[in-house]
Amino acid sequence: MNTFRTQTPLSNEQLRAIAPSIFATEPWHGMSSKYAFVPTSVVVDKMRAEGFVPVSATQSRTRIAGKSDFTRHQIRFRDIRQVEQALINKLGQLYFELIMTNSHDGASQYVLDGGIWRQVCLNGMCVCDSVINSIRTRHTGNADAVIEASFEVVEQMPKAIDSVESFQRLQLTAPEQTAFANAALQLRYDDQAPVTPAQVATPRRYEDREQNLWSTFNVVQENLTQGGLRGRSASGRRQRTRAVEGISENTKLNKALWALAEEMKRLKATV
Repeated sequence: MNTFRTQTPLSNEQLRAIAPSIFATEPWHGMSSKYAFVPTSVVVDKMRAEGFVPVSATQSRTRIAGKSDFTRHQIRFRDIRQVEQALINKLGQLYFELIMTNSHDGASQYVLDGGIWRQVCLNGMCVCDSVINSIRTRHTGNADAVIEASFEVVEQMPKAIDSVESFQRLQLTAPEQTAFANAALQLRYDDQAPVTPAQVATPRRYEDREQNLWSTFNVVQENLTQGGLRGRSASGRRQRTRAVEGISENTKLNKALWALAEEMKRLKATV
């Protein structure tokens, strides 16, 4: 997976360099005649016109010859007003982003999700569907339908703020942090985890040492998605955990971890 991210708006030249499938001028030849093609680049231009600029781009690789210009790609957009100033309050330095996923080979519809970028750890998250509904738009040839879906996601973003605030208020005991990390490992590796819950729950920086749910969630999410932890395979061989690089896998895990945090909050409320 090719990925590029910056704190300033990405130009079309930068987008093309990292994710050329954004600029496909026709669908992959394997698509049926019913597929109504709308170039992602057209949607990007319309998003810019509405005040949302791309700050991150990702494209999946493929082993199929001639298909690399049509594969799944993901763009994270940010309100232009947030480029100049982050939302700095009791939540910390956070940017709220709109995540758009698409492909021109039939692998994906236009999918719109809500996301959060945490500046202190350069960490991107995807909000679970129970907080912000993921919206899917079929390839019908109508770029405006994607823009309308984007605004539906943006209108739900205050619910993500409420979630973050509730996570920050909720203190966890050490055993509860371990339980959260253990459940997260099950999401990532099933029963073949090469590392321990203690490793996954260990902060990488001082700012994440607080024992609230928000810090715990961020620590676990960063350790699992970015990899680099020393561990052992099922056969006992030493290894380092790998980053979650696939677009679908990364989005799925991020949503599952946020949903896990919501479940921990619910369980704590019943005690």
